[in-house]
Amino acid sequence: MTMVSCLLAAFFVFGLYYNDTRYTRVALETILFLTSYVLVWFGVINLFGQYWYPDALWFQLDTYRMTSVFQYPNTYAALLIAVLLAAAYYTTHAKKRIWMSIHAFMLVPVFVSFMLTYSRAALVVIPLAVLLTMPFLKVTKQLMYVLHLFVTVIVSFAVLGIIESKSISIAKQVLRFNERGSQIPPEKLMPLFSSEALTGWGALLGASVVALLLILALNRWVEPWLEAKLDRFSERKISYLAAPIAMISLAIIGAAVVLSSATARGWLPSNLADRLENISFKQHSVLERGTFYENAITLVADYPLFGAGGGGWQALYQKYQTNPYTSNQTHSYIFQVLVETGWIGLLLQIGFFALVYWLFVRTWIRHPEKRGSQLIYFIFSISILLHSFLDFDMSYISIAAIVFFSLGSMIGVYDKELSLPKLTLKNPKLKRIYPAVLSVVIIITGVFAYRFYASYNQFDKARAMAQQQASIDQIFPVLDKAISLSPSNTQYYLVKADWLSQVYGQTQNAEYLEQAKKILQEAQLKEPYERQIVQAVNNNLLLAGNTAEAITALEDAQINFPWDITLYEMRIKQLADLGLNEKNAGSGDFEGRWNRAAEIYQDILNRMDKLKELPKEQLQGRRFDVSTSVRQAMAQIDYHSGRYAEAAEMLKPSLSEALVPKDQSEQAITEAATSRSAIRYYLAAIEKLGQSDQVLKEKLFQADSNEEALFKKLVAS
Repeated sequence: MTMVSCLLAAFFVFGLYYNDTRYTRVALETILFLTSYVLVWFGVINLFGQYWYPDALWFQLDTYRMTSVFQYPNTYAALLIAVLLAAAYYTTHAKKRIWMSIHAFMLVPVFVSFMLTYSRAALVVIPLAVLLTMPFLKVTKQLMYVLHLFVTVIVSFAVLGIIESKSISIAKQVLRFNERGSQIPPEKLMPLFSSEALTGWGALLGASVVALLLILALNRWVEPWLEAKLDRFSERKISYLAAPIAMISLAIIGAAVVLSSATARGWLPSNLADRLENISFKQHSVLERGTFYENAITLVADYPLFGAGGGGWQALYQKYQTNPYTSNQTHSYIFQVLVETGWIGLLLQIGFFALVYWLFVRTWIRHPEKRGSQLIYFIFSISILLHSFLDFDMSYISIAAIVFFSLGSMIGVYDKELSLPKLTLKNPKLKRIYPAVLSVVIIITGVFAYRFYASYNQFDKARAMAQQQASIDQIFPVLDKAISLSPSNTQYYLVKADWLSQVYGQTQNAEYLEQAKKILQEAQLKEPYERQIVQAVNNNLLLAGNTAEAITALEDAQINFPWDITLYEMRIKQLADLGLNEKNAGSGDFEGRWNRAAEIYQDILNRMDKLKELPKEQLQGRRFDVSTSVRQAMAQIDYHSGRYAEAAEMLKPSLSEALVPKDQSEQAITEAATSRSAIRYYLAAIEKLGQSDQVLKEKLFQADSNEEALFKKLVAS
């Protein structure tokens, strides 16, 4: 986080100091827009199937959503808001017809791409961004700005249904998914001259030309007429607010009509109509975000002043969550900053934004002679920031860089106007303090950057040596070098512990397990909330035969992962097995183990009841229920405690046909073994009750030749 903050500060300073001349300003604006337009066309060629980029079309809930290179539609929508409004500004203010035409032509592709992201938050944000932009324009330009956007919307909606249907048809033919639901390279792309692609391209390009011609006509005939009619009114101060007020009224009326009228929604493409119809405070994504924000406030209460540090939410959210969702982002820039830097950091961040916008507004008002295209930087920054309050756009370094560059650029036009004479240092020696401090920061940052880079190179080298079957005496010095260069990277520790465990499996030398244990203890000191380390520690202790210690470690970890059902399952199973071993050995407190398992089982049931209190529209998140492994472990306890009826009843919901692994993966083999164990205990329990299920018994014995002997041994116990 520190290094990224230095990078963003550099972008801000770059924008601040390199927009002071006309030539650099034009060059930077051109680069920004060319890059944005390339991203738009990149998204379009993926939409029509002439190119494939993973998740450039995001498949979710039977809908294909555009993402371009971002692989997340909401962030792409945030950028498109900025591009659309800035392009509309250029069509209104460009002096050369060629530049005005280029931007006018791009309005429809940008707006169509925006609508095909299906981002509900972006639909809410875009009118706010327009309203915040309009007071900076003269009344005639305000009206032309709105007219250009109106033409864009009408022409885009005329072809949106065709483009949507053709793009869906193309996506179904081009996109492929693996068994995990991830996109994989297509067998073939859609030919450019196929009927679907030609129809889509024709509709999009044709609509762009129509919008261009209409905008040229408006600029040629309507704008001069408006200037003549509104000449006197534009001199009044209220003129800057007249159009925004009128737009607010029209927007409210339009939104009310679309959201309340099925007929009006019928004019829209079906997927878009469904998204609009579902805009409400009871929609699942709104409710889930509300939960994230509440949990973030709870989290920051433990780290109020300076926050939990970089990556604080990702590391800690599972400890504070109120239902088992998975979200490595708070889905809000404000709450992300709050969690990572505390209230002091958030107030400083808000103060910085407020200062920059205040300087921009003040100089815009006081120095009308310097007004110009720097307004596009205001549009870019405010559009993305508004949307980032509802999503994690600023977690993309490229998006955050655009925002901070825009913040610097929008006031970079003003030079002497921004000077603060009272704060200017007069003593030449004191003037050297800032560059000296900055130089030190640069050197320190450079050293850390190099160490991170060098450590990864060493780690990559160690992995390559492992694949070539090199000896551990050759591999471990290289891996240790990676750890010494980047001691905070716990992934290196986990890899070393895993390799040590593999060596133990080959040699049965307990010294390797002890080394792995020490490595994992070091890793826990670095990252006490890392779930992978918890699993690795448990595996290490079980391999060493320290089941009681493994259970204690899981008990400690569960505090940080109260909704991780796999930890509950592991604890119950290990308590059941340890208790049975202690009972058979005639030593130890097996009843205490089993009573603790029962308490954990009850905790699962209590949490399941708590999940029922969630609003019906809100998704639960990860699985949290009584699984086959839990039922099997609890039934094992009941069976060996002589409660055969309770054991059989516990197992009934888990009787499964999946007795043979569907493949040779470790997960499939474990699931099949758990199912066979559950059926074995069920059959033994009803046998003790004087009952039998011959059909199920035959299926079990056929699934595994060892099951008959295991069943007879269990019944005899």
